Amino acid sequence: MKNITDALSNFSKKLSRFEEAEDKEFIKPVSKDAPLQKKINLTEEEKIARIKAQYEKYVNPVSKEVEEDEESVLSALRIFKAAKLAEQTEISQKKEKPTSIHEINFKSPICQKNDYVYGKNLIYLTYWLQTFHGEKEWIPSIYKFNSGERFLEFIPAETKHYDYEENAILNVLKTLNQTGGKIDEKI
Repeated sequence: MKNITDALSNFSKKLSRFEEAEDKEFIKPVSKDAPLQKKINLTEEEKIARIKAQYEKYVNPVSKEVEEDEESVLSALRIFKAAKLAEQTEISQKKEKPTSIHEINFKSPICQKNDYVYGKNLIYLTYWLQTFHGEKEWIPSIYKFNSGERFLEFIPAETKHYDYEENAILNVLKTLNQTGGKIDEKI
């Protein structure tokens, strides 16, 4: 019986310590990963700032070169859409097998620029087309013939597959667009 009494007494003493501790604030142990997480957060903030600055070049062009790139893509898109409209008109007037456009390729100065061919600037130009010109149906794409010559084409938006980096850029741009250009802490 003494063992039970001693056990209950010891348990009461431990319980009383918890009751006294209610008023005290416990110190959270500093995680070993805290410096690493801080570095990751800083790197993420730098990436977001870099994406925002790059996109700003298309929103508010500060160079003639960017304005020419934008106009080049818009011009190609207008020609492309006019050709597709003419094709639709022709198809709707014919009852037999209509003649249709197989592909339309554009020679464009942007096809010669490494920032668009090898860099990710085409994704910024694409997003600019989507947000400022409401283009949701067609996506500009640069491709290369075996001869080495590059052309601009427009592909249906639903068939475009973005790589990991392009998706990351698009997600940041969409979030910035939704938050009015402010960097949301949820990113």
